[in-house]
Amino acid sequence: MRRSAPPKSPTIAAAAPNPRRLTLADVAQAARVSRTTASNAFNRPGQLSAALREHVLETARALGYFGPDTTARALRRRELREVGVVFHHDLGYALSDPSSIEFLRGVARELDERRLTLQLIPKMGRQLMLEAAFQTTADVLIVHAEIGPEFVPELRAARKPVVLVDSHVPGIASVCTDDRVGAALAMRHALQAQPDVVVVLCFLVTEAERRRVLAQRRPPRSGFVGTERVAGYAQAARAADFGLERILWVEVDDQWPETAGERIAELRSQLPGGTRLAIVAMSDRLALAARKTVASWRGVKVVAIVGFDDIPAAADVGLTTIRQDHFLKGRRCVQVVLDGLEPPVMPVQLVVRDT
Repeated sequence: MRRSAPPKSPTIAAAAPNPRRLTLADVAQAARVSRTTASNAFNRPGQLSAALREHVLETARALGYFGPDTTARALRRRELREVGVVFHHDLGYALSDPSSIEFLRGVARELDERRLTLQLIPKMGRQLMLEAAFQTTADVLIVHAEIGPEFVPELRAARKPVVLVDSHVPGIASVCTDDRVGAALAMRHALQAQPDVVVVLCFLVTEAERRRVLAQRRPPRSGFVGTERVAGYAQAARAADFGLERILWVEVDDQWPETAGERIAELRSQLPGGTRLAIVAMSDRLALAARKTVASWRGVKVVAIVGFDDIPAAADVGLTTIRQDHFLKGRRCVQVVLDGLEPPVMPVQLVVRDT
C-alpha cells in the first residue's frame, strides 16, 4: 500500500565510519519506516509515493548506505558467478604490462579458489565509460581506474558491490598503494647522490593540478596516483632543502612508456656540461626507457635512476626502484569486495640496486 506522506525526517549528524556493514534495517529505523518500505525504496519504487521514496533514499545517503548488499543476496541464492575488472587501459596494455598482469593474476587466484569467472572491461582509448561498465552482467566490480568527480554519483548509486583500486572516493571501499610514501622514498634516495637537477618522469597530470599540489606543503589526499606521487616527491625535496625549481617535470603517457626516452632526450640541450642528473620515474617502464637514452650521453653525469613497481626487468638491469606487490593487491581487492575485509593500504619498499 502506498503512503502519501513521509514521516518527519530525523536529524542525522555526520559520524565516524561504522565498523559494521549498514543494513536496510538501519535505514528503516533512521527513516522511521518499516523494513519492507525501506526495501521497496530500492527494489520496488513503484510501491511508494515519490516523496516517501525520496525520504528513505535521503536518509540512506546520510547514513552512508547506498543500496542492498547484492553480494550477500547472490551468495544466499548461490547466484554469484562473475567478477568484472574495469581496467584503466586497453586490453593490449592489460595483457602485456608486467604490473597489470601481476594484479590480474592475484584477482584470478582468488576467483579460481571460489570457482568464479572473470570479466575484463577495458578502458576504450582515454575515456572511461563507467556508465557502460555498470551495465555489465558481472555481479561484482573491481574498478582499476582513476575516478573523477563526474563518476562519484554513479559509484554511490551502483547496485553492484564495488571496490576501487588506487583511487579514493569517500564511502566506497578502496585498495590503494601508499603512493605518497613510495614517491618520497624514491626522491630521498635520488637526492642522496647530490644531483644538480632531478628529472621526474610522471604520468599525465595537468600543469594546473601539479602547481596546486606543489603550492602546498601538505596537500590533502588525492584520488589520483600521479598527484599523490607528485606530492611525495615534493615532500622529500623540501625535507632535503632541494629547491623545487631544480626539478624538471616531464609528462609521459603511461600507455606508451617507451616514449619516455624521447621525452627525456628533448631535455639534453638544457643541461650544461658537467651537470649531475638524477632521474625519478613513476614506473619502472618509464625509468628503463630513459636509462637506455641517457646511457649514450656525454658531458652529463647520471648519478641516480629510480623507478616504481619492481617489475622483473628492473632486477635484470639493476634498477633501484620502489617495490609494490601487485599480485597481493589483486587478491586483496577480491577479499575486500566479497569477504568484507577491511580495505588495506598496500605497503611499499625501497629496493636499492645499481642505480
